[in-house]
Amino acid sequence: MQSIPRADRSTGRGAGYLNASQGVTHRSMLTEDFLTLAEPGTAQTRVLGSRFSAYVCPIDDEPAFETLLAEMRKTHYDATHNCWAYIVRGNDNLIERQSDDGEPKGTAGIPILQEIKKHELQNCGVIVTRWFGGTKLGTGGLVRAYGECVALALDATPKRRHRTGVTAEIEADYDLQSIVYQLAGKFSAPVDFSATGDGTRLCVKLRHNQVEEFSSALLELSAGKLAATIGKPWTS
Repeated sequence: MQSIPRADRSTGRGAGYLNASQGVTHRSMLTEDFLTLAEPGTAQTRVLGSRFSAYVCPIDDEPAFETLLAEMRKTHYDATHNCWAYIVRGNDNLIERQSDDGEPKGTAGIPILQEIKKHELQNCGVIVTRWFGGTKLGTGGLVRAYGECVALALDATPKRRHRTGVTAEIEADYDLQSIVYQLAGKFSAPVDFSATGDGTRLCVKLRHNQVEEFSSALLELSAGKLAATIGKPWTS
């Protein structure tokens, strides 16, 4: 059996082993709306005997990706590398992480991450599994191989756009509720209501950039009788 050249050999406990916590982390600002994958997707390529298999999928958070990565390593226990990258939405920023998983530095994780960015995706995870085919691809060859395999998978996978915002909660007696509905209509904001011990709570789903204007207008129209309390974030 031909040995794997050192430059293409994985490191750690078994083929492709690397904890997600060991990946390189970058953070950037959140966007109010975002595009993600509607469902998982795959693509396979071959380059000079090496086989590459990309798995792309929507993810909600970092633990979800770590679970996926562990499952993928079990499934592809015979692989040489399981390189990966993801971009997920944190509380205040985007979290970007990537790993070369034993490939030469910068030849796998970064090209994978760049493809996610090119497709303008968030809450997206990508794992590219490689089975070494006996021929070194070189730095440029690896960058192209990983990037092209991911691009094929992302191009072929349906996308979904999400909207985000926060809920404004308002305690309003019946005679004041029309003010809330009228104002919510001007902002094209849906309103839900629920009964409470003290009356009725109206919940208005606002976009982030509407909160300040809505709150000020509510105080003015109600002559200070109504105030909005910002509640839970929402995504649709």
